[in-house]
Amino acid sequence: MNRLIKMSLVAAVFSVPAVADEQFGGVGVTIHQIPNGVHVVQVIPGTPAAETALQAGDDIIAVDGVSLKGLNIDESKALLRGQVNKPVEITFVNSGDTLKATLRRTQITVKDFESKKVESWYGDKTEFDSQELEAYASANSDGKQLVAVLKRGSLVEGDASVSATDVNGIYVEKADEFAPKAAKQNKPGSATLKGLSRNAVSFVLKSAGTATITIMNTDGAVVATVVAEQAKPGFNSVPWNSEDIPSGRYMVTIEHNGTVSGKNAVLK
Repeated sequence: MNRLIKMSLVAAVFSVPAVADEQFGGVGVTIHQIPNGVHVVQVIPGTPAAETALQAGDDIIAVDGVSLKGLNIDESKALLRGQVNKPVEITFVNSGDTLKATLRRTQITVKDFESKKVESWYGDKTEFDSQELEAYASANSDGKQLVAVLKRGSLVEGDASVSATDVNGIYVEKADEFAPKAAKQNKPGSATLKGLSRNAVSFVLKSAGTATITIMNTDGAVVATVVAEQAKPGFNSVPWNSEDIPSGRYMVTIEHNGTVSGKNAVLK
């Protein structure tokens, strides 16, 4: 495969494979660099990114609170990639709205396709044979499942006729081998974390209702869950026990009225 084509069209999180096969912890998007961050070209189905409100055409402007403005593509890629199963917060712009989503990176594998393999699945077929794809993925990708086919960085639909030139298969760990899917994120305003101290979690709600606060460490392990029943609109503060929890950086998510918001916080 022409490496220059890969560098320009399969950039960043789905980045440039240095060799035919590549594995990394990622979120599942193809991107290119813009002045204020990165522009999302594709959201790959079956990946963590596909379980959020992120869409093709959105711009990611920050990762874990770190701005992507002025960075190059390798620097942005390094922030988006990372340890498998570790939570990551992305800030993105969708139709003029600035949104946040918290998701967990999963193991992603990029494989070049051989001509005979691609032609056996697509060729002159008019219907996508998902069972055949799943059978091949199970037998040939070390416990991973095929979730998408890319041709020069663009998703290939199941009923398309495809030759093997510049074609990649995108695989992820099977669903029972990585973290549960992240909930879809709605527009900001439902719940906003205001502070995390040794004795209380404070937050602001847009409307009344039960709020479930989950606190995770940098490895993605849940260290505490706090439920605020009948929380009121506006400012709320609920006590929690941090006696055995070390100081450091934590991800705090708030589930409220069917939406989930997330934010990083430092516990001193």
